[in-house]
Amino acid sequence: MAEDQKRRTLVLQGDKSTWVTPSCLPELLQLKSLYPLAPLVVGNTLIGPQIEMVGSFYPVIISPARVPELSIVNYAAKGITIGAACSLTLVKSIISEAVSQLPEDKNKIFRVLLQQLNREQMRNEASIGGSILSGSAAWELNPILAAGNCTFNLASKDRRRQVTLRQLLFDENGMGGLSPEEILISINVPFSRKSEFVSAFRQVQRWGTSGPSIVAAMKAVLKEGTDLILAFSIYYGGSESACVFAKTASEQLAGRRWDDAMLDEACRLFLEEDSVLDLATAGMADYEKTLAISFLFKFYLQVAQELKQTVNFLQNSTPENQNTKYYAQNNKSLKDQTQMIPNGFHMSQDEVRSHLHESMNGHGTVQQSRVLQTIEEEEIEDGDDDTPMEGELFLALVTSNRHHAKIMSIHKEDALKARGVVDVITAADVPGINDINMFANDKVQYVGQVICAVVADTQTHADQGASRIRICYEDLEPVLLSIQDAIKNDSFFEPVRTLEHGNVDEAFKSVDHILEGEEYIGGSDDHRIGSQTLRVIPRGEDNEMEVILSTRDPLSVQATVASAINVPSDFVMCNMECGDSSEVENPYTASLAAIGAVAALKTGHLVHSVLKQREDSSMSKHLPRFLGKYKVGCMNDGRILALDVTYYCNAGCISDHSLKVLAMSLLSSQNAYSIPNARCRVTACRTNLPPKILSHGYCFPLSGMLAELWVDAVAGRCGLSPEKVRHMHLHKQTSQTSFKPHINATNLLKCWDECVKKSSLPARTTEAKESNQVCPWLKKGFSVIPVMFPVGFIADFLNQAYVLVHIYKDGWVLITPAGNELGEETRTKMMQVASQELRIPLSYIQISETSTTIASDTSVTATSFGATAHALAVQNACQILLHRLQAIINLNPDATWRDCPRCLPAQSLSFSNWLLQES
Repeated sequence: MAEDQKRRTLVLQGDKSTWVTPSCLPELLQLKSLYPLAPLVVGNTLIGPQIEMVGSFYPVIISPARVPELSIVNYAAKGITIGAACSLTLVKSIISEAVSQLPEDKNKIFRVLLQQLNREQMRNEASIGGSILSGSAAWELNPILAAGNCTFNLASKDRRRQVTLRQLLFDENGMGGLSPEEILISINVPFSRKSEFVSAFRQVQRWGTSGPSIVAAMKAVLKEGTDLILAFSIYYGGSESACVFAKTASEQLAGRRWDDAMLDEACRLFLEEDSVLDLATAGMADYEKTLAISFLFKFYLQVAQELKQTVNFLQNSTPENQNTKYYAQNNKSLKDQTQMIPNGFHMSQDEVRSHLHESMNGHGTVQQSRVLQTIEEEEIEDGDDDTPMEGELFLALVTSNRHHAKIMSIHKEDALKARGVVDVITAADVPGINDINMFANDKVQYVGQVICAVVADTQTHADQGASRIRICYEDLEPVLLSIQDAIKNDSFFEPVRTLEHGNVDEAFKSVDHILEGEEYIGGSDDHRIGSQTLRVIPRGEDNEMEVILSTRDPLSVQATVASAINVPSDFVMCNMECGDSSEVENPYTASLAAIGAVAALKTGHLVHSVLKQREDSSMSKHLPRFLGKYKVGCMNDGRILALDVTYYCNAGCISDHSLKVLAMSLLSSQNAYSIPNARCRVTACRTNLPPKILSHGYCFPLSGMLAELWVDAVAGRCGLSPEKVRHMHLHKQTSQTSFKPHINATNLLKCWDECVKKSSLPARTTEAKESNQVCPWLKKGFSVIPVMFPVGFIADFLNQAYVLVHIYKDGWVLITPAGNELGEETRTKMMQVASQELRIPLSYIQISETSTTIASDTSVTATSFGATAHALAVQNACQILLHRLQAIINLNPDATWRDCPRCLPAQSLSFSNWLLQES
């Protein structure tokens, strides 16, 4: 009976999908021929994220877990065969055993694979076959498997074949890739040979993510006993592609000697590869190419070191012998260098930080500013951790998939028939003002613009109902996506601001040199934009609404909701929950709250809204992209007499905050330099992209970068050092800027002189030049760049902060700030100030979240003055309250802190104090 049960195919029928588990390989191949598009699910796969984030649908899902051929491990004379359904954890244990038992010359490829699998991650429960075929750029084993000449056993109902990874991914030799009805049975990992050298490298993009920015695997096969290259393989991945083969460089390096000339030729050939030119992500091409070349150089050093120990290598060709003087001066050897990167793998970011924070005596130092910050602990339980309230409805958005189109019709009949769907909310249901970020009226202007919303009894039913909405479009022209498109079609927002002083045109006629250039500066699309979960609760009969959300700007949410449902602002109460201060504020929160309020008003029920990552990726407003053009006129001695600069910003479909960003770029176009004749223009380009968020620093780093570009251009033309040109044009003792009539630049000059003196810039620059002449590989350089940025807002009335301080009868103190975007450091500083002024422990003090029921007006704190202003406001408020308590303290000198507040009502004194602090 048990044997019959094992041989039977198991079928689980669901509402939308059918789960099938075959018991043997012939059944699996038969199923795959009948359902070629059905995914094979083993372990931790990509099916869940595809369904949740992209909306993919799979009518049939096949689980091959019971097929023994897919879980085999076979040891043969030429290598090890591993089943495609084996988990990465199992593969790790298999490889670990092989490394411990095989001789070193045979286990080279296994050692490299083990280093990649040595990190404990959730994805290690995934199957090795699914990871290979997923094509994910974050999968770093594909280049290693390709470099190791691993072969893959494929099977279908009609045939079986064996291919390499190059044939599988690149259709090499006409072998063809994996057909829909084929499956991957197993992977053959061959043993290494004595004359083979294999290594892998990876660079993590940033801390907090396991996905590599670049991963490389290289293998060189040399003639035994010599340095003659018989075969060379270079594979890259981890950026835009899971695996890229540098074919031309690999083929042309065969037959050369392992020396410096070979390395130079390898670098040149690699940079000319067409596949490598397409490897880098937008705005990161130079960085990723340089990183890839550095991996190639490290592999060269490793092989050279191994060759020195095994063969009579050409001693004069090694970088170590060429640079003996260099390494002796710096007390480092090639061995020391390679120990920092064992087998080519970079240190993790956490390891780097631990080294940076080590003190001179070798003990780690604690960052005291982090001690008092909030540490959140979260208990994860099985099931849904959000229990719906009685009558609570859930909302799902339906967004546009066109950049520029007219909405012909919205078909919602199928959605209304879906299970659990209550209603579909459109622009016609908005009783007040329909903002462009709420619902599209007659046309859509960017991909991700909200068209309608589905309200249902559960989030799953709401998502299913949203998937049944059908939108009919009529495409419109033109579709503008880039700054160049906007310039070509004269698509700009008004006004085009210009700032000019001196006679620019006349100054250009009298200069010795006129230099022109432009620089396209990409935006920062990798900022963490916090997810948003909010509840809108209808209150009473006067259309009152309570909004509970995690934004850091409740006042704008209150105004948007009030205008959408056409009620006064005091009818809307916004209570803010504490969010992650490290994340960029989600700019869509106000409109999402307004959509939820319209749904709550129409249905009369509490509405729960969640902005998911799928919607985040299309509707989130990334930082603006800049195009800067400059024309600079200078004399032979480096003096700049004329400057003409134009900034273009890709603002999206509405200007939003971009005009404020460009205003700051206009005022900081010259950075810390004084140019007698200057003209600057800033233009916001109207395109079919989502609106852009207000970036950190009002995009001053971008405008300041362009200023340094034209300074460097002048230095290069005049044959001077950039530092000399920069110092020549710094603001002098008393100067004038575009945002302030007169400034005292004494501190600026002191900072420059102190920086040059403390850094020993002249001596270190001379040492760097000498080192660069001796060492052809490691280059050094130093630079001093001034930065002049105003603290706080230029308009003085914006530099203010509000706080409300309560002292309760039992002695506890509650501080309620009325500022936006207050991080944990600001909150910690307010608690420290209150503790010091009131002379009480920190445990007596609590920071309350901002609420519109308490703070009718919130101050903008998007600049660097916020922490100081709020600390001063808390200090003044506490001093006023302490002054009221002083009479009671004088009458009862032995009383404790908790005794004094109980006497305040008897003295007719207030427990609370509002304080406005202007900086």
